[in-house]
Amino acid sequence: MTTANSSPHKSTAFGILSAAFALLCLALVPLMTVEIPPLVDYPNHLARMHILADGGHSPWLRQYYDIHWDLLPNLSMDLVVPPLTRIMSTEQAGKVFIALTFALLAGGTMALHAALHRRWSPWPLLAFFFLYNSVFLWGFLNYLFGLGLALFACALWVRLRSRSALLVMPLFSLIAAILLFAHLFAFGSFALIVSTYELSLWWRLRHEAVRPAGAARWKAAPALIIPLFLLTLTPTFKVAPEDYPLWLRGSPPPPLLTFLPPATKLEALKGTIRTEHRLLDRITVLMLVGLVGIGLVRRRCSILPSMFLPLGATALAAMAMPNTIGTTAVVDIRMPIVFVLLTVASSDWREISRGWFLPVTLALSTVFAVRMGYITEHWQNTAHHYRQFKQTLDQLPEGARLLSTIKMASYDNWSPAEGQIPEPMPMVNLSCWGVIRRSVFVSNLFAAPGQQPVRLTPAVHELLTVEEFLFRAAPIPWDQLRTQYDYVVVRRTQRLRPPPPPDFVPFGSGDEFQFYRTGRGQP
Repeated sequence: MTTANSSPHKSTAFGILSAAFALLCLALVPLMTVEIPPLVDYPNHLARMHILADGGHSPWLRQYYDIHWDLLPNLSMDLVVPPLTRIMSTEQAGKVFIALTFALLAGGTMALHAALHRRWSPWPLLAFFFLYNSVFLWGFLNYLFGLGLALFACALWVRLRSRSALLVMPLFSLIAAILLFAHLFAFGSFALIVSTYELSLWWRLRHEAVRPAGAARWKAAPALIIPLFLLTLTPTFKVAPEDYPLWLRGSPPPPLLTFLPPATKLEALKGTIRTEHRLLDRITVLMLVGLVGIGLVRRRCSILPSMFLPLGATALAAMAMPNTIGTTAVVDIRMPIVFVLLTVASSDWREISRGWFLPVTLALSTVFAVRMGYITEHWQNTAHHYRQFKQTLDQLPEGARLLSTIKMASYDNWSPAEGQIPEPMPMVNLSCWGVIRRSVFVSNLFAAPGQQPVRLTPAVHELLTVEEFLFRAAPIPWDQLRTQYDYVVVRRTQRLRPPPPPDFVPFGSGDEFQFYRTGRGQP
């Protein structure tokens, strides 16, 4: 039976969920208007999804790539996308995964806010402004998908922490293990938030005579310890130097940890809200900061005291994070988005008057729509060049070997030279679409033991790659490469030393790239 109090609550929840659905649809407009989203690593990851979905049926893919499942803390996309390809194409399944990632990030922020504040509020809808961030533009989708799951897991912990240990301990041990295999950093975010939240509550209640929920911190112990034990069973940290990714082969082993100058931490924070239109980004930030500032002055906007420690811990983690850990690069851009979404979930604006709410909502909605419009326009501008590339790939013989010499314009030996911003039209991984379109072998597919469930077969494991020479600033041995690859793709604006030999035959081209036929016997 509906009570007088529950009816308005349900009405508020329905209104907020409806607004969230509308914002999600608007956020997906750029994605729906292009064939290839301009995300740096996305084509490479999607090529792996195609290999996993194929399951070894293609004779060409079977010749080049082995599927080797293992306990890897990086499997979000690998477990979700291949099953979707049974009812849709690989390209469509990839877009569904991105849509799910957006829904998890925004929905997880809203769920955590509702759990912390015990009420529905439009405030966490601000999370939608942070969906297009530098982490997303780099194409680190496994991490973002796992982070969305982690936010939901934190919300569930807040709701259930005082329940029976017979429920809480096994449930969250399972959830934490799922997070670990979704992505290591997702589990790390969950562990950091939950442990500091429990520590904060214990500290605030340490002098209370009765603390009925005080034992909750011990219920969290298995959820934090068991995944760490599972992590020791994974091959991620047991990879030998000879098993490094292809672009590191032939170069010295990378240092375990590297750091960029402190100023890049500010760039990473700025990267939590990112378009190529810097003025639009500044206007958006000024509006959001101004909104919070007004709320603080009017004493309407506040942060839950129990979340001060989790927020401080994530901020410190973001400041302390190295740029690279082993062969994993651009690590330090990952924590700022956790801090921002956690801040949105932890804060609230109470007693919003209609006269104040409507104009603010209209202004924010307009800015959000303009941002999505600009991103859509920018993505459509890249689509022309991507279509040219895709059309050329479609002309390759099935099963050919393709050498990609395209390198990110802003890269030095280990890290981006221009802060943490990926280039506006990334092309470094576009050759991987050839795996999906023509079952080709590409030289730069992510296939590192301990990192992905796809490995190179012995037949192609020892092939040279251009990356190992570019990163060492060494001359490219074209005479060797012509015996190993059928085709080469170069970026017109990129200088190679030496350039491709004059007897390489132009094969297909676009405004930004040129394909050559090497003369090797065709497959």
